[in-house]
Amino acid sequence: MKQDATNIPQSLSNPSSLSRAARGQLARISQGRFLGNRKTRVALVILVPILLLTAFAPILPLQGPLETNLRAMMQPPSLEHPFGTDRMGRDILARTLSGVQISLLVGLSVAAIALVAGILLGTLAGFFGGIVDRTVMSIVDIFLAFPSLLLAIGLVAVMGTGVIPVIFAIALADVPRFIRLQRSLVLSLRSRAFIDAARTVSAPQGWLMRRHIVPNTVAPMLVAASIAAANAILVEASLSFLGLGIMPPTPSLGNIIRDGQTYLEQAWWISTLPGLVILAIAISFHFLSDGVREALDPRSRQ
Repeated sequence: MKQDATNIPQSLSNPSSLSRAARGQLARISQGRFLGNRKTRVALVILVPILLLTAFAPILPLQGPLETNLRAMMQPPSLEHPFGTDRMGRDILARTLSGVQISLLVGLSVAAIALVAGILLGTLAGFFGGIVDRTVMSIVDIFLAFPSLLLAIGLVAVMGTGVIPVIFAIALADVPRFIRLQRSLVLSLRSRAFIDAARTVSAPQGWLMRRHIVPNTVAPMLVAASIAAANAILVEASLSFLGLGIMPPTPSLGNIIRDGQTYLEQAWWISTLPGLVILAIAISFHFLSDGVREALDPRSRQ
């Protein structure tokens, strides 16, 4: 009917308008809302120095993370060893920076895997419903029945230790939460008026998901991904502390803390300083997630 056609939203007459709106929403980060956010600035003040030290660690005047010096055992923090040394004379700062590299690799990899898998499976489950939704959510419910750390421990026990098994174990424990979040977002969008209008003009389902559904779920999913990165860093440290993650002699923040727990009274720096680094990184990622949310949320006025 002619009247119905005139009532179709203008965005459908120009199929790329909503995608441009989504891209414009993401572009607000580069326009200053992200960097101008107070929490983002706090996070960057904490995180940038750690990243710079980690990136330039090979050229810093530090001994290697695996290099031992029996004449410098258990030395407290000093100008020569800012984080002190351990029972084998290894420099704690060098080992901590090496552990930060692994932690960031694990955290960012887990967030990327969980984000991609969650968007893909959550969109399919929420958009098509029926048998697809029931199958995906049945598997998700099985995984969600276990605490994430306990599930990661079980998966690592099956897949083995090392960086790659740890990444996939933590990612598999996080993916169900991303699927559920994406599915709930898709279900809320599927009943919106512009989706119904697109269906009345026989818009292809793939086009609907690609142009209208997924772009409008990016903001909350990016927030979830930044939180997942922080949680993955903590889980990796926990696994390594328990002897199930990154195994010695490869330095990890978790196994560095474990090595120092025996000497906590006489050499507090071995466990305490790497632990503070973990705390700083986790807090930074959580602040960044708030910055991303406020930058991408059109209702935010901060």
